[in-house]
Amino acid sequence: MIFLKEKQLANTLTKLLRFLDDKYTVLLGIMLFVCVLPVYFSSAGPGAKIVASLYWFAAATAYPDRRKDIKWITFIILMVPFVFFLTYIQKYGYSIWGQVLHLEATKMKSLVDLNPIFRKIPFNDGAFARIYTSQTLTWFMRLVYNNGFVVTAIIPIYRAAMCKDIKKMIRYLLSAHVLQIFLISPFYVAFHLQEVWFVLGQPDGLARHLSPQAAAGWTLNCFPSMHTSISFAMFLLVIREKDVIFKWVWGFFCLSVIYSTMYLEVHWVLDIFAGMLLAYCTVKIVDFLLAKSDKLLAKYHKYFKRNEDSFLLNDPTNKKLPF
Repeated sequence: MIFLKEKQLANTLTKLLRFLDDKYTVLLGIMLFVCVLPVYFSSAGPGAKIVASLYWFAAATAYPDRRKDIKWITFIILMVPFVFFLTYIQKYGYSIWGQVLHLEATKMKSLVDLNPIFRKIPFNDGAFARIYTSQTLTWFMRLVYNNGFVVTAIIPIYRAAMCKDIKKMIRYLLSAHVLQIFLISPFYVAFHLQEVWFVLGQPDGLARHLSPQAAAGWTLNCFPSMHTSISFAMFLLVIREKDVIFKWVWGFFCLSVIYSTMYLEVHWVLDIFAGMLLAYCTVKIVDFLLAKSDKLLAKYHKYFKRNEDSFLLNDPTNKKLPF
């Protein structure tokens, strides 16, 4: 009798674990939605509510892309250094990037001044993106632009973590800021180019209320557009996702960031094209590096691969834990 009860308990526990293993992304989405509910009923602005919604949306749409073939314990172990690295970037990234830009602005002399050249190129100011304007569209474009530099990459990385896909997390991270900073910095050193509104003497589309001296510094480093390169790289990776809803919504957000740079008179059209080319090259470089790493790490697959139909078990018919 005791043996039968223990067996029933073990079967019940196994079913529960397998249910959690299969539906955990949906459950996380529900939990995050509940956590965000107070924000919806607070005095926070619409922009803050939209940004807060992105996290539960990412988890709720992760189900089709989850990796059932990865062992949980191995995934958690690999997550530790990744989280430390990501935390370091989020904490010190802007400071490091600011120091690089300050060094460029004060210590280095650009080889080519593109301001007079770019302002003479027909349609290069992106005026066609401002044929239709409205207060609502301007508000949305500012929201997209102000969040687009970081959020376009953070949400897919966070969602890849929900999918238990370390490789995808690395792919997103490398294709975004980590590799692009090294690729784009030489262009910022070589070319002096400022934002469209500043060069043409127009009002600042972002309404930052900068003094003339501050504006001269803030409007540097336009070629290529890093807002574009980050967003387009994320777009190229997002269209590989299985979930149709996330693919369309986040693809639209990434492309909206690119459009916002023209609508708000931040970047020139040639900045956009150069940023898209840089993004494409970055993604291909990362694809190459990860393909090479796959071959080098193939012999270690047994340490993190499992049977897709099992939770903690290598073999669904085997009742012993492999860890």
